[in-house]
Amino acid sequence: MNNMKSPKIPTLYLLLSGLLFVAMTASVSQAYAQAVSQLSSETQLSPSERPLQHPLHILLTNDDGINAPGIEAVEKALRAANYRLSIVAPKTQQSATSMKVTTKKLTYEEAGDQRWAVIGSPADSIAVALEVFLKNDTPDLIISGANFGQNLGSNTNLSGTVGAALMGMQMGVPGIAISVGMHMKEAKIKPQRFPSTLASFDGAAAFTVSLVRMLEKSRNHTAPILPTNMILNVNYPALDDKEIKGPRLAAVARRGGFVAAYVPTDIPNELKIVLKHEKRTDAELANTDIDLFNQGYITISVLEGHLGASRTADYALKNRLYDLFEK
Repeated sequence: MNNMKSPKIPTLYLLLSGLLFVAMTASVSQAYAQAVSQLSSETQLSPSERPLQHPLHILLTNDDGINAPGIEAVEKALRAANYRLSIVAPKTQQSATSMKVTTKKLTYEEAGDQRWAVIGSPADSIAVALEVFLKNDTPDLIISGANFGQNLGSNTNLSGTVGAALMGMQMGVPGIAISVGMHMKEAKIKPQRFPSTLASFDGAAAFTVSLVRMLEKSRNHTAPILPTNMILNVNYPALDDKEIKGPRLAAVARRGGFVAAYVPTDIPNELKIVLKHEKRTDAELANTDIDLFNQGYITISVLEGHLGASRTADYALKNRLYDLFEK
C-alpha cells in the first residue's frame, strides 16, 4: 500500500474552492450531492486516501446550550451519517463568551450516553471534555454549533461558538464552528422569533455533514481531518434553499457584525443593551465574510488562532522604536 503512487489531490483550499462551480440554480441539497460526486470522480482517490472504515469520533458542542435547536439539528444529521458522537456543551445560554474559562469550581451533569451538560462556558466544555470525559478517547474533530446567529467579522473574536473550536485547536483537536444567520427584523415576530433561522438549521446541518465528508475523502490516510492548528468558521445564511448561492472561501473582516447599543432605562445606573448591525465596513479587504454572507453565500473562513501580527508590522514597529530595541 505504501508503494502505491498517489494521484495529485487538490489542497484543502482547492477542494473548498471547487464548490464554487456548482450550479447556482440548483437546490442546496442537489448542489452538495453534485459537488461530492464530482470530487470523487475527478480526484480518483486511492484506497489509502479514502476515509477509514471506522467512523470519525466527533465532539459536538455549542454556546446556546445543550438543548438548543441548532445543536439538535447537527446531532441528528451527524447520527444519520453514522458518525460517532460525544456531546459536551454548556447547560445554559453562553453566547458572546469567546474563550472564557472558569478558574474555580466547575460542575457538570450527565445528560445521557456520551452526553454531558457543563455548568460553564463553551471553552470550559471543550477543556473538560478533552481532559476528563474523553481523556482516553480523543475525538478526531470538534464541531461547534449550529449557532443561533451569524459569527462574522470582528464578532468572530466574541463568539462562544468559535471560542469552543479555538479551545479545542489549542488542545490539539481541529474543529469547525458553524453558525446560522439571524435577521434582526424578525426579533419581534410572534409566536416564534427568528423563524428564518429556525427553518435553516436543517440545511446548515446537512451542509456540515457534506463538508466533513469532503474533508474525510480528501485527507491523506494518516493525516488528521484538518491540520491540528486550524479551524473553519462556517456561516450559513437564513435563506430559502433556492436563494443560497453556494459556498465561498472568505477573509474575515476586521469590522462588522453585531454591535451593542447602550440605552438608558428608567432605573438609575442601568443600561439596556440592544443589538444592531455594524454600519462601518472594511474597505481595505475585498470578498470578506460579511460581504459574501450578505450576498447569500455560505462563507468558510480558515482560522489559525494566531494573534501575532505579520513580519512587516514587526519590522515597521522596530524601525520606529529602533533606540528601544537596539539598546
